[in-house]
Amino acid sequence: MPHTMVLAVHPEALERLDALVRDHQAAEERWLAEETKREQLALLRGAERRAGQARLRAGRHERRESGLHRPTRALVLAPGLRAEPEHRGLMKDWEPVPTEAPRAGQTLGGTGPRAGAGLTGRLVVALPEALSVPLVRGVYWSNQPHLQALQAWTDQWGPGPAAGRSAAPPDALAKRELIARHITTTGEIVRTALDRALDGYADR
Repeated sequence: MPHTMVLAVHPEALERLDALVRDHQAAEERWLAEETKREQLALLRGAERRAGQARLRAGRHERRESGLHRPTRALVLAPGLRAEPEHRGLMKDWEPVPTEAPRAGQTLGGTGPRAGAGLTGRLVVALPEALSVPLVRGVYWSNQPHLQALQAWTDQWGPGPAAGRSAAPPDALAKRELIARHITTTGEIVRTALDRALDGYADR
């Protein structure tokens, strides 16, 4: 079952992503039209027509799998969503995320479409389990030691500087910042995958 994520991105990047998706959709539609004509589907009936349609579906699937056609946001992002978690060492045989844990797009994926400088775009993407499961599990479990360290810091010093109140001395605040830097978010990974997808794509 697809896993829908909502993440904050730069609006210009979102526009370019959708332009790229439209280009791939148009290329796939042209290919389908050419293949439909070549197969002469309009002249076929019964089993012959069903066989021709099956060949078209198989061809479309093959072209999507190879990356020749990527007519959805998820397909455009897929290469980066495989490469980036691998690069970060997240592609392991993780246990499932506990059912009571916050969803990745809430706590670990950012704080909404206005999180971060200029991240005012709202990217909604439905990822297949093959992409979403390793991503969500890897982010959750790799963050646990750092989140526990932050909780221990909070237990000792109280709310951090973002809350506008903290009794912590400068060295403790520096330690907190260092711990926080080690936390990976799903939003980070998806935005990096988006940058990979758009690299070299003409501005729109």
